[in-house]
Amino acid sequence: MKYFIGLNQDNHAPISNGNVLAWIQQYDIGCLPVDKISQFFFPNFDLSSAMFDTPGSYVLAKDHNEKIWYDPYGMVKEKLGQIGEIVSINNTQYINGYGIYEVVSHKGNTVVKTKTWAPPFQNSLIRSIEVKTLRNNASTVTIYPVVHLKNVVQRKDNIFISRISENQWLATTVSPTGEGLTGEVPIVVTQGPVTIFEHSLIPVPLVFTVPDQTISQKQYSQPIYQVFAAGATKEEALQQLNDTLLTVRQSEQQTLQSWEKWHQDTINIGTLPTPLDYYWTLSNTVAKMSMQKDGTPIIIGFKPYQGNVWIRDSLWIASSLALSGHYEDAIDALYATLSYLIERPDGNYYFAYNVVTRLPNEHAFENDTTGLILYGIWQVWSLVKDRTIINDLWPIIDQSTEWILTNRDASGLIFPDAGIWETFGPHLDENFEHMTWTSAISAFGLLKAAEMADAIRENEKASRYRQGAFELLQAIGKHNVHNGIVCRSKETKLLDASVTLFFSEFPLFPKEWLSPTIKAIQQRLQDPFIGGIWRHESLTTEEGDLKPWTGPTFWFGEALLANQETDEAWKYFYHNYHNSAFCGLLPELLYSKGRARGIGMPSYSQSGVIRSLLFYYNLFHRDDLS
Repeated sequence: MKYFIGLNQDNHAPISNGNVLAWIQQYDIGCLPVDKISQFFFPNFDLSSAMFDTPGSYVLAKDHNEKIWYDPYGMVKEKLGQIGEIVSINNTQYINGYGIYEVVSHKGNTVVKTKTWAPPFQNSLIRSIEVKTLRNNASTVTIYPVVHLKNVVQRKDNIFISRISENQWLATTVSPTGEGLTGEVPIVVTQGPVTIFEHSLIPVPLVFTVPDQTISQKQYSQPIYQVFAAGATKEEALQQLNDTLLTVRQSEQQTLQSWEKWHQDTINIGTLPTPLDYYWTLSNTVAKMSMQKDGTPIIIGFKPYQGNVWIRDSLWIASSLALSGHYEDAIDALYATLSYLIERPDGNYYFAYNVVTRLPNEHAFENDTTGLILYGIWQVWSLVKDRTIINDLWPIIDQSTEWILTNRDASGLIFPDAGIWETFGPHLDENFEHMTWTSAISAFGLLKAAEMADAIRENEKASRYRQGAFELLQAIGKHNVHNGIVCRSKETKLLDASVTLFFSEFPLFPKEWLSPTIKAIQQRLQDPFIGGIWRHESLTTEEGDLKPWTGPTFWFGEALLANQETDEAWKYFYHNYHNSAFCGLLPELLYSKGRARGIGMPSYSQSGVIRSLLFYYNLFHRDDLS
């Protein structure tokens, strides 16, 4: 049950170096197969930073010995026999699991291989294009890199400059140099009359015509490099373009080496069997790619979430980076995430922000933020062992603990909220509930805050925190657990998959609750058609309920490991791997077999690979730098 990315047009394979972000897809609207860069972002990983016009950038090619064009959109109508065949997507991968995305596709006898990457420390993106024949015969081919720009404000020889806003400029060209022509693509490539104007206010299709390429038997042609460079000024964009062009032929290898060096810091997990080794490497890569250059972890790849800084997801990414051994990145991600915090009137923090405005943009009411903050800070500190982290962040630690201790009602539980899935509240015509998740992560956060308080000799506060955690756990046991089954909330006996985390990653619940809860979840949250675990038992929204989620399926597998059911756990882990895209990216959830939503989520889904493997190899709960 593998698939290529883009059947759901909200899904994209991300490529990032922190400075820029690109989206890659294998389908256009209407499920038309096409290998394209659908969007390019600068200076933020936000939709407002989009640089391309629809449909982005793609390739046309003409084998001089064939009447069939490699033409994904069927635009060229030159000879009989060439119309109707779609492009066949053959393979996609992140090379070695690193940040270079390769696509192999063909139409007729023409095979096209593209590789796309963002060179380290530059505001640029490179796509190499190579062509061979399917029958492995020698031939000659003309390659036409295409990009749809929002405008053209200036050209310098064959460099084209686009101005998106006052501080967003794009410069693009190809290497070896080729003539750039603007106009309707099928007319340009067949050398017809071009009538479109290069105008600063209208979208412009741009086609580069490069010198003919010779194809040897069984060999690809020499690569053509399509280069995009961004800047806050026109001069910066041009400088970035020229700097990238200087080493364009060495850039792929330099980028691979940069990623290889970064992965040398990844914790040694031992020799993993294929393809787990690829999923492990790629998931660490995606976590790194989610970080903007200021350290902010962003949800990348899924359009509806693009540009959101969710404290929960960002702390999940930061803690996963710490767990996998990338301590400097984890510290940067932690500090960047916490820099967004704005207090609510009740003293808690808003849980969602826009990356550009840094203003709250939440749509639900959550009370779990303080507990997650405490866990996130502790997870990084516990591995890095730098007391400066506690000292720097103590005001946030103190604020978070005090909020938890003083915001419990007569039940002893944290005040009602919408829950981890943000679905129980007036915004969806539901009621807030005393969520097990919220009180449990608050209790776990208090326990970890106590460890940090002890480290700086705030022993009296540490005792208060531990007492508060004990009281929360007692309240959960009294109101939210029935016959040993941990339920979603005080108000219902329905289930929620998030409770399984408190038997594994966040060990808090007593062992006697584990087996009854596992049994109940298998009976009531396992999808009867696809397999995998639903996030919860209610139907609050058709977007995500009663469908298998990747994160909860990993969490349930970890709970099975905690219950010494290793073989059963791996059935659930492999369920997730079997439902990945061909390139190894995992979905947030599945609508049906092969129909994914939320590809490449660096938090629950892709980080689930990292966290579940560490848990399996007994490397999750550790407190030293080894």
